[in-house]
Amino acid sequence: MPLCPRCGQDNPDVARFCLACGTPLAPPEPVVEERKLITVLFCDIVGSTAKAEQLDPEDVRARLAPYYERARTELERFGGTVEKFIGDAVVALFGAPVAHEDDPERAVRAALAVRDAVEKLNEEDAWLDLKIRVGVNTGEALVVLGARTTEGEGMASGDVMNTAARLQSAAPVNGIVVGEATHRATREAIDYREAEPIAAKGKSRPVPIWEVAGISQVEPERDSHAQLVGRSEQLDEVRRLWDAARHGSRVVATVVGAPGIGKSRLLRELTATLRRDGTVLAGRCLSYGEGITYWPIAEIVKDAAGILQSDDTTQASTKLGALLESLPTDDADMLRTMAASVSNLVGVPTTPRGTYAAADISQAELHWGIRRLFEELATERPLVLVVEDLHWAEPTLLDLLAFANCRKLCWREFFATPGAIRSFWRRWWACWSTKACSRGAMRSNSSRCPCRTTCRR
Repeated sequence: MPLCPRCGQDNPDVARFCLACGTPLAPPEPVVEERKLITVLFCDIVGSTAKAEQLDPEDVRARLAPYYERARTELERFGGTVEKFIGDAVVALFGAPVAHEDDPERAVRAALAVRDAVEKLNEEDAWLDLKIRVGVNTGEALVVLGARTTEGEGMASGDVMNTAARLQSAAPVNGIVVGEATHRATREAIDYREAEPIAAKGKSRPVPIWEVAGISQVEPERDSHAQLVGRSEQLDEVRRLWDAARHGSRVVATVVGAPGIGKSRLLRELTATLRRDGTVLAGRCLSYGEGITYWPIAEIVKDAAGILQSDDTTQASTKLGALLESLPTDDADMLRTMAASVSNLVGVPTTPRGTYAAADISQAELHWGIRRLFEELATERPLVLVVEDLHWAEPTLLDLLAFANCRKLCWREFFATPGAIRSFWRRWWACWSTKACSRGAMRSNSSRCPCRTTCRR
């Protein structure tokens, strides 16, 4: 007779659930394990034990609750999975159960976001007085697929987990340190400071570590030293398109291929050539995070204005103002709309011209202002706008790109991956195929111009 594992009740052989407490009597499903390369983030509060000794248990809980909530929000925003909360420590996995090509970078960016979130918590309530240390480590682990983390089941095991905890303990207050594999995978995107190797408990050798200094301001130039081989046909084709664009034609090009085939490498080779005769501005669509609809356009605007990641809102507003003042137009209304548009994208609360709050602008005005900015930039030099990873683009961004291309604008290059851009590309191809509509956009008799807000056709 089946014995209930929860209450010990004897049940008949035909019973599928315990007759006393309702617990399922079916044998547990076999555990499925898999070796995976993961990145572990270990975050702990500094001095929590001493602080808790002086506080009532309810106060301890009140101090930790907002920290748990903000930490989980930021970690999951970057695609991480919170495996467990251990006292005041948070353990999160990137690469399990779902793997991404940039899990180490996601983990480091998430660590920076958690640190920023903790700083905001302290600003909102000085009583919290939270300080953290974060360790990030990448390595192989044995991952239990389907582990119920909410019930205390561990998802991953291996030395990578232990090492992440050791790295955390070696981090400075409010600092982030990473291991060798994480540093190697992210050094093009993240700036690091050299740090002395640590004698980690239980390790036979010193463990090399690097301290995170921030997001890199320099565009990665991976493999730029290597000669490009076997892409002469594609290079020649885009160069022919570029020659046509320099003489006033509008050109849209896509590079489509399987992951790892060399799209980004081809792009770097092309942009190195195109920069000689034109202005190249680039942005990249992200596959994670919130509020990223216009992320590549914001990167393009920051690139044009020279805005750095470290600039505060005042510095960003000043640089945006300088960019707008340099444009070859004195139309005040146009400049005000462009100012509100770019301020909205970059996250500056007021426009450089101080006319009205950036948040007050409508989506139609935002799209119009961005298009006008690109048009004005293109009047001085041929303009190349590069949007990478377009397969992650949201429909609103695709609408903006289509709208921005509906006038005489030197919009040149889009690089993407297979499949996801097909319907977008078909819509644009109809726009390029025949004669011009009322505002200069190319259209066909069978397809409506994608500029739905300005053109009559």
